[in-house]
Amino acid sequence: MNSRSSPGRSGFRRWYERQLFEAFGWLAVCLLCGVVFAAVLEFVGLSTPGLTPIVTLVVLYLVGLAGVAAWRRFWSMLSRAQAFAEGATCAQCGGYGLFDVIFHDEAIAANCRRCGNRWIISGKRAEPDPPVDRR
Repeated sequence: MNSRSSPGRSGFRRWYERQLFEAFGWLAVCLLCGVVFAAVLEFVGLSTPGLTPIVTLVVLYLVGLAGVAAWRRFWSMLSRAQAFAEGATCAQCGGYGLFDVIFHDEAIAANCRRCGNRWIISGKRAEPDPPVDRR
């Protein structure tokens, strides 16, 4: 994790805000790719003679790949930020995002600024246990 992708000196709340801004920037790129895809398909078309349909298909393929990549980046950043935000409340005093980061990797060791409580915030969402078949 680099300094921009982890909450460090700037604090959790600013990091979380930056992550959301960047994630929704990627969503805007994805939507822009969708508009470009539709515009190229509409204005150029595939029924023209010559090399134009092949070039159009290549452009559509590249724009589609860029759109899918932007969507995946948006979703991964949003999911990661939300996973950290779910554990950002102190269990003892209820303070949200008011903690010092002790270390960070795929998890954050948090130290509450209000009460001194320490806990670990995982960067992965807690998945519910699969149902157990008890026959």
